[in-house]
Amino acid sequence: MLHISYNDNTYTTFFPRIAELFSAKFQQNRIELPSKTGKGHMEIIPLGDGIHAAINDYTLNEDIKFCRKKTAEPFFILHFDEMRSEKNFMMRLDGELMKTKGHAITGAMLTCSLFDLCYTLPANTTKRSINIILTKEWIKKYLNMGLDEDDICNNYFNLKIQHLNIEPFNAEYRTYFNQVFDTPEQKPMRQLHMRNAIMMLIEIYFSRLQRKVKAVQESPVRKMNTSDLYKLMEVENMLVKDFSKAPPTIVDLAAYTQMSVSKLKSSFKQVYGTGIYEYFQKNRMRKAKSMLSSHGYTIKEVGLQLGYTNLSNFSLAFKKEFGLLPSQLKISNH
Repeated sequence: MLHISYNDNTYTTFFPRIAELFSAKFQQNRIELPSKTGKGHMEIIPLGDGIHAAINDYTLNEDIKFCRKKTAEPFFILHFDEMRSEKNFMMRLDGELMKTKGHAITGAMLTCSLFDLCYTLPANTTKRSINIILTKEWIKKYLNMGLDEDDICNNYFNLKIQHLNIEPFNAEYRTYFNQVFDTPEQKPMRQLHMRNAIMMLIEIYFSRLQRKVKAVQESPVRKMNTSDLYKLMEVENMLVKDFSKAPPTIVDLAAYTQMSVSKLKSSFKQVYGTGIYEYFQKNRMRKAKSMLSSHGYTIKEVGLQLGYTNLSNFSLAFKKEFGLLPSQLKISNH
């Protein structure tokens, strides 16, 4: 197993050390993983205001354990992760077990360098993630005007206690997350396109976080335990993994999560704001819109890839979601 230990507060110092550890080259802010380690790449995208995003898109050929050691000077890391494996994941944050058994982690999470963070990715894990290091100065400028360092740290500690720093993906998150990874290498102004999508993810996360904090303050509710939250993340991942096939039945999903059908349905709606099949359909239509907007697919190709054998049904479902037919979207994009 390869062990990676670090406490860097910027990816511009972290990536060169990773490249050396992998016996790989760090060129143009990018590392191509060697075949021994895996297949794919890691990349730095400048976001402005002195912050950068680390883009990870790879499948591993060996086990890797990542350990971020706590630092005396705090900084914050915003994670957008989609990780899949045939084996179980395990994550510890400051000694607290965040993930026990499961084969997928999908969602957003804010962590702080005042706490250790360790997790192991088994061989054959597929990882797509966007990580952004946010400085105290950035936090104070955009989120906590007038707060001193202790206020910022105490606010984070309170969020962590209530698990409010963990945010499952919803359809809006997925739209911009997929834009980052679906942007072709040859696309003109590729980095600008990716940067805009990442900035939207940051805005969505903190906007939703502020609303959750306000809601808890105004009307405290029973918090969902971390284990159930991660089970729901796995359900969400299963729903959007392959639109060419019918989604698993609710009975099968309940059995997989070891929840009753009623608990799964109510918990899923509590977290994602919609029913299970409605969520599947909304994301399927957003995928269709993205494919059609890329000009690389015909309407028939999109419908077939998303599991429709009857294109009339596809067109009706698309119009129900967006208020126009797929053919009208194609025309408006020209």
